[in-house]
Amino acid sequence: MRSMETLRDWIAEHPPPDERFTQTLATVAERVRGGEDLRFAVRELLDEFALRGRDDLRAAALAEEPARVDAHVDAYLAALAEHLARGCGLPVPSWALSDSRTLDHMWFPGVARGFRPTALRESPAAFRRRGIFIARGALSRV
Repeated sequence: MRSMETLRDWIAEHPPPDERFTQTLATVAERVRGGEDLRFAVRELLDEFALRGRDDLRAAALAEEPARVDAHVDAYLAALAEHLARGCGLPVPSWALSDSRTLDHMWFPGVARGFRPTALRESPAAFRRRGIFIARGALSRV
């Protein structure tokens, strides 16, 4: 038996049952509608998404269209769906490509004013296309 270096290695060897994966973009929207901070809910989704070992499980986290929250959150969730899907080689859910989930102004969620030029440069394409500018580390869960 080989030694495992990380929790991710262990989970790859001992995957949880499929029904244990509960975080989806739709649940993120519901949590935010209930008053939870968007960034916290997204971090939990990203943590679980990284552990989903199969494409069908990853696609399931993105498939259901999230309920509308507000223009910013709606655009952010669409950008995240596209970003994650493209990163895994999955089809982008059709709901995420809707023009109604694009901002008509620039938004820098969680970016201090002095770091906006960095966010303009580093923001992933799926976010930039929707008027959202984040720093590279905003989606990082190392």
